[in-house]
Amino acid sequence: MPMELAIGLDDIATEKALSSGWSCVVLPKTEVAKFAAESQKLLPKGMTEFHAKKFSQKKPAHCQAYGDFLALLRKTAETAPGALLASTLNDQTWHADLTSSADRLVTSVFAALKITDQTIAAGAKAAAPALFTLQRLLTSFPVSPAAVHLLEIDRTTTTAHFGAQTVQVNGRALPATRLLATLAESYREHLFPKSPELDRSAITIVDSSTSFLVQAADVLGNFSMNYVIRNLGPTTAGRTKKAEIFESVFHDILAHTEFEKLASLSGPDFELALKQAGALTFKVQHE
Repeated sequence: MPMELAIGLDDIATEKALSSGWSCVVLPKTEVAKFAAESQKLLPKGMTEFHAKKFSQKKPAHCQAYGDFLALLRKTAETAPGALLASTLNDQTWHADLTSSADRLVTSVFAALKITDQTIAAGAKAAAPALFTLQRLLTSFPVSPAAVHLLEIDRTTTTAHFGAQTVQVNGRALPATRLLATLAESYREHLFPKSPELDRSAITIVDSSTSFLVQAADVLGNFSMNYVIRNLGPTTAGRTKKAEIFESVFHDILAHTEFEKLASLSGPDFELALKQAGALTFKVQHE
C-alpha cells in the first residue's frame, strides 16, 4: 500500500515580488494528529495560531513559541519517514514563465470542458503554479509508492470562492477542487512521474487558523526568507529576529551557504532578488 501523505502549502514573496514562491510541509498522514496536538501546546496565551505576520519580536513569549514550533517541525521531519520541509523562491522570470504556462494550461482545459465561470477559472489559475511546484519538489521523494491524500492550501481571496464551488463536467457535478486535482495529476504523470500521486479528493482550501500544516508552511517560508535577507545585509528588527530564530533551529544545515553568490538586496527598499534565473530552494528531508 502506498504511504499516505498530508501536506500544508502556502505562498511566500518579498514585498514587491522580486522573489516569490511557495513553502510546503509534507508529513505521513499518520503523524498529522500528533504534530497538531504538540503544536497546540506551544501556543502561548493570547495566540490562536502561528502566522509570520502576527509574530512580534518585542514579545519574548512569541520568540520562544515560534522557535519551539520550528524545532518541533525539524524534529518531526527528521524522525518521520516520508517527511519533507521545503521552501522555494523563484526569480521574476522563472515565476512569470511558470504562472503564464499554468494560465494557458488551465484556460485550454476549461475551454475543452466548456467551463466558463471566470471566478472558478481564476481560482484554478491561482492554485495551479503552487501544485506544479510541489510536484517538482517531490520528484525525488524517498518513499515509493506514496500518495498525497490530504493537501491543505492556504486560502486567499481568489481561492476562497473556488474551494466551495462545483462545476459541470460531461453532465456531472464535480467539486472544483477535484477538477483541479485531476488536472494537476495529469500534469504530474507527464512531467514528474516519480512524484507521489495526488488523490483526486485530496485538495482542500483552508483558513490557516484551522491547519497547523499550513501554519508550519507559512512560518517555514517566511522565516527562511528572512534568514537569507539577514545574511545579505542589515535589515529591520523584525526580520533580524525571525532570522535569528530560524538560524537557532537550522544553523548546522545552512552554516556554510554562500548567500552572496545566490542572491542580493536590490533597489532602495533592499528587496531580495536572485542573481540567476531559476529558484532558490531550502529542503529538510527524512532519508
